[in-house]
This record gives sequence, C-alpha cells and structure tokens, in this order.
Amino acid sequence: MSLIPSHGYDITFIDEKTVAITSGDSWEETGIDIIDIENQSKIEFISLPNCPYGITRDGESLLVCVAEHGIYKVNTLNYTKSLVIRRPLEIFSYVSVFTDKIYYTHRECVVCCDRDGSRVWTFSNFSILKYLSGISADNDGNVYVVGKDSSNMVIISNDGKHHKEILTKGDGLCEPTAIFFDKQNMKLLVANSNDVAFLYNVK
Repeated sequence: MSLIPSHGYDITFIDEKTVAITSGDSWEETGIDIIDIENQSKIEFISLPNCPYGITRDGESLLVCVAEHGIYKVNTLNYTKSLVIRRPLEIFSYVSVFTDKIYYTHRECVVCCDRDGSRVWTFSNFSILKYLSGISADNDGNVYVVGKDSSNMVIISNDGKHHKEILTKGDGLCEPTAIFFDKQNMKLLVANSNDVAFLYNVK
C-alpha cells in the first residue's frame, strides 16, 4: 500500500495486526502512520512538529525521535502525545527502550537516560563507529548499535563502560541503518540501506 505523502522511514509493531511507520524526511506531512496490515489500510495519522525518524514500542506507548525537538511519547490507545526528552536531535536519530532506560543515537553518540530524561551514560568512539543509526537493547540492557559509514555493529555493556565490535563489512554489513533485537526468540535483525537484511541467532 502507498504511504504518500509520507516517505516511510522506520517501523515498529503495535500488535499482531497494527504497525506504526514514521514519515521520515517528508515535508508535506510529518508524523506517524498507524497501519492495519491485515486490511492494508491507514487507521490514523499522528502529526508531529518536525520530521520523525526512529520509533519503538514501549508497552501501550510509542517513543519516536523528532528532529530538532527530542523524543515524543505517543499513546497507542488514544493517540495523545507528549515530549518526554527535550533535545535538538539530529535527523536520522533512533531510539530503543529497556525497563527503566531509554537509549537513543544523537550525532556520533549513544545516550542512555532514565525515564525522566536524566542522562545515565554516553558512549562515543569515532574510531570504531561512524554515523550512528539503528539501536536496540537485549534482555540484559546491553545495547547494539550500527554505524552506517563504518558498516559495522558494536555491542555496548549496560553500564556504558565496555564495548566490542561484533559485525563488520566482512559479515555482509553495507551501510546498515536499522536493527531489532527480538528478546523473546533471541534473534537480531540487521538491515542494510541497500535493502539486504540479515537475521542472527543470539546465544
């Protein structure tokens, strides 16, 4: 189905029949499309004040990165929205959540903060990760992040103090942008910008 005028950037599931898709750098309408994937129809469009990029589900809410504004929280039941982290985010920022922590990419940094937006730790290492994109957390709060320009993936410990490169160009990564850690089935999905994706079993 067509999302016009939205370009479609990032996607997350709401339930088995419904997904949310950010409009990305569409300037005609900036917001989130709520889509019924069974009927291939648009249920709702939630307007946002600027271009939204990364999005993730958090219980009955969505968290979404909005350029120049910060991270918005959107209720999936009544579609009300509120700004929960005020920060002039760069375009192409991504967000993930685990228990009481929110993780997001901003410029060349991974930022971990609590639910009030207070920063817990920040990770940046330009010699390893360049042009940070997708981000996801596992069941222990370890953070996986991909570098689009460095074509790799790094795992960061839950305290932000340790990191390890785990996937590179040699593993098929080519300008990776989006990732998702399936906590229930212990699988990691990585998508390149050239429409090639890989699914890994995590032990």
